[in-house]
Amino acid sequence: MIRFSRNPIRPFLYLIGIASGILFGMEPFEFFPAGGLSALCAYILFLELREWKLKSAIFWLLGLSQVINLIVFFWIPSSISAISGAGAGISWILFLVYGIFSHFKLIIFYLGWNFSLLLYNKYINSPERFTIFGWLIFPIWGVLSDLIMPQLFPWYWGNLAEGNLSFSQIASWTGIFGVGFFLLLGSSSLVLIRNPSLKRYGIAGILIFGIVWTLGSFRLYSAPDYTVPNSTPAIEDGILKLSGVLIQPNTSPGKRELAENPEFVGQTISTSLELGLRSSLETSPPPDLLFLPESAIPFHGTIPNENPGQGVYSSTFHGALMYLTYKSGADILYNELNRFPEGLKNQVTLLSSSNGEVERYDKRRLLAFGEYIPFESTFPFLRKLFKETSFYITGGDPKPLIGNRSLRRERIPSLPTEEETPLIQNPDHFRPILTSSGKEENVSYQILPLICYEAMFSYLVRDSVKFASKNTYTFFVNPTNDSWFSSDIEAWQHAGAVRFRAIEFGLTLVRPAVTGISLAVDPYGRNLNHPTRYGEKDTRSFLLPATKLKEGGNTFYSEWGNLPFYLYTILVFTLFFLVGKKAFFKTKG
Repeated sequence: MIRFSRNPIRPFLYLIGIASGILFGMEPFEFFPAGGLSALCAYILFLELREWKLKSAIFWLLGLSQVINLIVFFWIPSSISAISGAGAGISWILFLVYGIFSHFKLIIFYLGWNFSLLLYNKYINSPERFTIFGWLIFPIWGVLSDLIMPQLFPWYWGNLAEGNLSFSQIASWTGIFGVGFFLLLGSSSLVLIRNPSLKRYGIAGILIFGIVWTLGSFRLYSAPDYTVPNSTPAIEDGILKLSGVLIQPNTSPGKRELAENPEFVGQTISTSLELGLRSSLETSPPPDLLFLPESAIPFHGTIPNENPGQGVYSSTFHGALMYLTYKSGADILYNELNRFPEGLKNQVTLLSSSNGEVERYDKRRLLAFGEYIPFESTFPFLRKLFKETSFYITGGDPKPLIGNRSLRRERIPSLPTEEETPLIQNPDHFRPILTSSGKEENVSYQILPLICYEAMFSYLVRDSVKFASKNTYTFFVNPTNDSWFSSDIEAWQHAGAVRFRAIEFGLTLVRPAVTGISLAVDPYGRNLNHPTRYGEKDTRSFLLPATKLKEGGNTFYSEWGNLPFYLYTILVFTLFFLVGKKAFFKTKG
């Protein structure tokens, strides 16, 4: 094995290797070998830290958390200031605290791995078995630390495989955590090859890595090609095909000072309306669905309040949406803010073009210091430090949004007429026109909404799938507002992470973002359109394949979750400790 000395240069280089590998392994760089290098450096670092005292090892891992912060998540301090209104000093303090809290999983990773080795060493004194055991439990503790420790902007070891779509297909069986497991296993196997007596185990680990890659490649190779029908909606080969349009208005962040600025609000409404109408004229087949991002029109909602002076209702916003669905013939998914007796809710709404009715979903996981202030009830003075932070409340259970599209509907998009323009501010004017449509043969579809970074968490997505109706054409929508972060790196990191949800659950995912990155991916994570550029004002049309949601889900992971990983963990620990215990008593005897 490798010989170590307590030279600080070595662990420092490993720290840089881990952090740099994380940065370049994820989008937008997507350099798959960088992800493997990061996992390899982590294993060698852990072997090195076993030669140091425990306090020194923790010191190095705390340093690693900040190195990752500065190299990978350098955009966070300015984002905290923009989204919460905090000063630069407060933002940097939170940034450093965030690094310790969110990357504490690295300490759990090392301590769990090291403690397991110390415990195992009590039973058996074989250096070879000891090394093999440490190698096998290295990916286990890597995944367990991902699962155990909460993160605000989560990254998992599996995210480092974003650069290889074939290898990422294993997520359909094991989830993002299983992808990380095999990446850690395969990378650490390279260390064993250097030892002649352990070389065969290293080769076995690399073979397992290769088999997983091959299985993923086969899944991707056998994936269907989605042909565009002459008209939509269309059902072909058991797949509902819809015509979709992503709208990226590229409006500036809705800071509190702009809430009462009619020019800003009017501009956001007119921009989205213009893009929606233009895309309806240019898209062929005409769109079945228009997707607006989170905060495309900030501050406002479409539910009239009993007390207008305290509400956030906007008749102009409401009327523009009703007019857009009337002119385009498309259902519209949009984000809104509405006030209820219990508080403000961040909602996603589906507006039907056939009858003007709506269905709403409430955001379940809020962004700390952006949508609420942690511990504000205990420390009310925090509101003075974070003046831009909103007062949102969380929603309840996940709720699918059900829509219907006529299979024989004729749509003739047209430009606004002079007579129609003044009527846009009156939403009730277009409602009778929509509800007057005759009953025709139609098909139902189901949207599972995930607002902004809700899609970063597999367990939230799995809950949405559990609450959804089975045997219904289903897809995900992830309306997002990354404009606060002012970083294309952040936008790509966010988009790359949510791509895994499509692979994990075997469902198409549509991601409209205010400033980018807006994209749509099929159940295999393949792009259905060319992603928008960050800071671009434009639309993207695409074919949207919606597959029926099966009982238990559309993938092995959707049905069983992380159960196979837990069974493997129990099996490895049980077998090695039984072997170790047998050898221990044999020696005593």
